[in-house]
Amino acid sequence: MTEVGISSVSRKGQVTIPKEARRRLKLKPGDKVVFLIREDGVLIRKALTRRLSELLEEKPWPVDSLRFQRGLREEWG
Repeated sequence: MTEVGISSVSRKGQVTIPKEARRRLKLKPGDKVVFLIREDGVLIRKALTRRLSELLEEKPWPVDSLRFQRGLREEWG
């Protein structure tokens, strides 16, 4: 790991991410970050943001869920 800067915590608990860190993580205004607490400190990484539809496409639906969906479709006509 490489140290890329130092920042202070404001009264509101806010921390400015140093420019070099933002550049390396390709962070833009509005991007989400995740704070991971470790024994020796905090690790900040860019949050994974994906659309729900993308996540659902990757996971196979359980057979019971598919039967339930088919049943609802038949009821609703």
